[in-house]
Amino acid sequence: MSEDELCSELEEDISLLAENNGITIEETHRELKEWYDGYHFSEDGDDIYNPFSLLNTFVKMKFGSYWFETGTPTFLVELLKTAKYNLNNLTTEVASSDSLAGIESMYTNPVPILYQSGYLTIKGYNREFRVYNLGFPNKEVEEGFTRFILPLIQGTDKDWRKFQ
Repeated sequence: MSEDELCSELEEDISLLAENNGITIEETHRELKEWYDGYHFSEDGDDIYNPFSLLNTFVKMKFGSYWFETGTPTFLVELLKTAKYNLNNLTTEVASSDSLAGIESMYTNPVPILYQSGYLTIKGYNREFRVYNLGFPNKEVEEGFTRFILPLIQGTDKDWRKFQ
């Protein structure tokens, strides 16, 4: 869902959310953007909100990490461990469009799966080198990754730095 769609189609829901949380409509817009916006699928594409999380926010009338409530991504945890992925790279990852489209090398390079599954998104584009800068799309994913995935990696092997 785009920013324009959010504002035009869910204006009444935004007002109710603001009222329920004791904040202004402007603050509600900022919170929605911080929590659920930020998905990009091209270097010049519009910001996209996570519709699943938006709908849950309006149903429950509070902000939260709803995306991770759908299930624990144990496949991703195992993939990150198998690839010995350096978790410090999550916010500074760089990739070409060709590499983001493929999953052939996912056991040595989990970045395409992280991108395709929404854990990472396009944050910028370097025209000179024709590569994308990737990072967490929003607070919901960053917090969810930290709260749900990182502990699984740590729980499986107490020293997660071993996977760096």
